[in-house]
Amino acid sequence: MSTDTLTLPINSQLLDLFKRYEAHTQVTPEQYIEALLSKTQPTLQAVVEALDESGGDSDALAQLFASKMAQMTKAAPVQA
Repeated sequence: MSTDTLTLPINSQLLDLFKRYEAHTQVTPEQYIEALLSKTQPTLQAVVEALDESGGDSDALAQLFASKMAQMTKAAPVQA
């Protein structure tokens, strides 16, 4: 799978938090953000698919998003 690079500007307060977090956990900011994006990808996918299918109808968007999230919840493996 190919990967692209995304550059994100962050403020000094957030950078400081990431540095402190890394000092405690040895998890780099890149690793933290990659894990966050990986875990939230299903939600982003549900939103985008609902937007694609809703045709601009906000009620349909809400229903489609809820339905897609419910489907993902049913399909997701149980984590201990």
